[in-house]
Amino acid sequence: MRTGYVFLLWLAVLVSPWLCVSASAQLPTGTVSAVTAEACPSSLNGQAAGWVTKTSGGTDVQAVCYHATVSCPNMPDLGITYGVAAPAGTLKGTVVFVPSKGGMNTLSGNLQGEAPFDLFHAGYQTVQFGLDSWWQLGSSAGSLKIAACRVATFVSYVNSRYYQENPNNSPTAGMCAHSQSGGAGGLAFSMTYYGVSSFLDKVVFVSGPQYADLGKGCAVPNAPPVSICASQNGMHPMGCNSVSGSWSEPPVYVGGAATNLGREINNNPPCNDDGHKYTASDLANLTATSIVDRASDASYNYPQSAVAAWQCDDDSYWQNPTDVQGWVYLSQLSNPKQVAPNCDYSANNTRFPNACLAVNRVYGCPTSELAASGYVCVGNTCPVCTGEPPSNCTCGGVPCQNATPSYAMPTYRDADYEDPLNGCIKRH
Repeated sequence: MRTGYVFLLWLAVLVSPWLCVSASAQLPTGTVSAVTAEACPSSLNGQAAGWVTKTSGGTDVQAVCYHATVSCPNMPDLGITYGVAAPAGTLKGTVVFVPSKGGMNTLSGNLQGEAPFDLFHAGYQTVQFGLDSWWQLGSSAGSLKIAACRVATFVSYVNSRYYQENPNNSPTAGMCAHSQSGGAGGLAFSMTYYGVSSFLDKVVFVSGPQYADLGKGCAVPNAPPVSICASQNGMHPMGCNSVSGSWSEPPVYVGGAATNLGREINNNPPCNDDGHKYTASDLANLTATSIVDRASDASYNYPQSAVAAWQCDDDSYWQNPTDVQGWVYLSQLSNPKQVAPNCDYSANNTRFPNACLAVNRVYGCPTSELAASGYVCVGNTCPVCTGEPPSNCTCGGVPCQNATPSYAMPTYRDADYEDPLNGCIKRH
């Protein structure tokens, strides 16, 4: 049995990340070099690349591809393959897609309903990429915070090379970033510690970000469930849709997710290992490599960056804490001074209705983190799902699949990007 002393240390890690932290000096990004044009590969690291195509499911790839090297302080160099697809005519904006897991496979965009495909055909320049190995690996200290420099560096490169220098931008074209799961964790680190909010006009997190609080996610005894978007004194937290209500999930990594996370931090300490006695040093290490680490160089105030998150509400079935880990981070974005020009989320009944944040509950995700196959509330009607995993979802009494696209997440994700007030528009 764990001692009371260790339990109190864990309790401190559990509670204190909810405190907002003021920003100090941000960490430096690295460089992108040795950029070489190449034919877009059909696969990356053993999986179909899924470059943006002209027709859904076609082979008419629209991307122009390159291979380059990403270099960061205190990290070994890492190769990257990326593809840039620019539609003809005036651009509505540029969106860089940070892929899931270790970032080795692009966020696919060769089918209608996939974000890169939909946004390209809506008039946005898209940038997809896959790294030669996991971005999380390589820090001698096992620090995800240090390793995330790779994500921040490439996002910064896209901004300077493909957004700022593009003569086809419309006057309102924004520089935006879309991310998923582990990639969402990399983007959140980039926002918090590497200053990419200084140029990103809109940031989207799907199923995440991961790594918000590894004390909650890895320490034993395990942390209790966390309530997401719970109301306080009748008010829902900033950005949460009050119609969707709140839900609770455990924040703990288990199984393969815990094994992978332990590997990413050099097992210093291992993640959720009942055979390991977690010490004060272990808990300090977990906090230090979390997005919400209470350090002086952290910033959770992004006054010129619209932020949207899409979270599956049934992650407990998949034993996957992406929604809770994401909420621990998103709940830090509560400073009333984070008010971006032209942003208005008053329809969500938020405490600060002009703040640029929207947290969207997604119902009926058929597999882990697959928010794009789920459903969202429309007006005062929310999906009702039964079964684990959810096998039957109804929207207003109609099977949700028969009601699509009315309730389909991609419909609202794309509309969110194109919204003339809250979307991917120039704010810097």
